[in-house]
Formats: sequence, C-alpha cells, structure tokens
Amino acid sequence: MDKISGSSVVYIDTNIFVYFVEATPNFFQKVKELFEHVAAIGARLVTSEITLAECIYRPSQERDAPLVSVYEMLFEQSGEIDLVPLDGAMAKRAAAIGGSLGLKLIDAVHYMSALEAGCDFFVTSDSAFKSGPKMAVLRVAG
Repeated sequence: MDKISGSSVVYIDTNIFVYFVEATPNFFQKVKELFEHVAAIGARLVTSEITLAECIYRPSQERDAPLVSVYEMLFEQSGEIDLVPLDGAMAKRAAAIGGSLGLKLIDAVHYMSALEAGCDFFVTSDSAFKSGPKMAVLRVAG
C-alpha cells in the first residue's frame, strides 16, 4: 500500500469495508493499516453507491439494525468517502465494459465507478480484478 501517495485517488471495494467494519479475522489488521495510511497522507477515498447497498444487504436480511446504521453513518455521514452515483447510464457503461473484460456485473459497476472517478488505485481482496493502464489493483490478502 506504500504506492499510495497524498495525491492518489483510491477506490475501495465492498469487501474491504466489510472486513474493517466487521473486524474480519485475517483481514482486519491489514485493512486498518490501509485506512490509517490513507488518512495520514491525505489520499482521497472513493467507492460506489452500490457499495452501501452491498454492505447493508446481509445485515438487513439478518435484521441487524445497529450494523446497518454503522454502514449508513460510514458512507452517508462521515464525509471521509466520496460516493460515485449509480444511474442508468452508468449501469449501461458498466455492463458494456464488464462484458468486454469478462467481469461479473457487480464487479463491472465497481470497475466503471473507479475509472469514472479518476482513481489511481483499486483496493480489493478479489482476485478477479486485474491492473490496467489507467488504474492499478492493490490486493489485500488474508
């Protein structure tokens, strides 16, 4: 993660937020260090509105209102993370690029959101993401 500088724009995939908020063993410490590093150097964090939906989906199923509230506060009230809006036009662009790259649709939405936000880095634990000429993928391994 030492590649990230103060001028970097960093896209955070859903799994990274889940590992942090839910203190997932084998991942939490690495993700915590990532967020501390980004905060210390002043890099900009970005994710998609779909990330909020993904994060609150399971807690909503399990009727875990306190956990839903934690995610809502993180994304909607903290001011620490820029949310890329998801609209119909974005969804179509994501489907087109995802199809050409062989990504699952949800991953294509994340990828397109990161590209359109001008991200330098895409942080995930998902091995399906590959670095490209416009954006490097940084993987957090458990």
